[in-house]
Amino acid sequence: MAADQIVRALEGVGFTQKQIANAAGASDRSVRNWATTGAIRPSFNERIRDLTEISLVLSDTLSPRGVTQWLSARNRLLDGQKPIDLIANGSADRVLAAAESFLAGDYV
Repeated sequence: MAADQIVRALEGVGFTQKQIANAAGASDRSVRNWATTGAIRPSFNERIRDLTEISLVLSDTLSPRGVTQWLSARNRLLDGQKPIDLIANGSADRVLAAAESFLAGDYV
């Protein structure tokens, strides 16, 4: 899937371009460019794909709004950090593990 399709899919879930940019560690302008051209640097591409994967995992249980709220809120399973910030820092594996724990019924 090309970056423009990923951006549109994430926007369809309820993410703003600013939230996508934060998760990727990029600027809002970069996200606008991805949405129109589909061209993206590999490091940003990996992060938006991580965001997409984690969003899909969460969407099995949460509404689109719930997914964006879960990713934007501080999380005790992540030492009080926001999942979206950890994705931006390359720690998507920790966020995915926390999402799976949440879905398993662990209190967050």
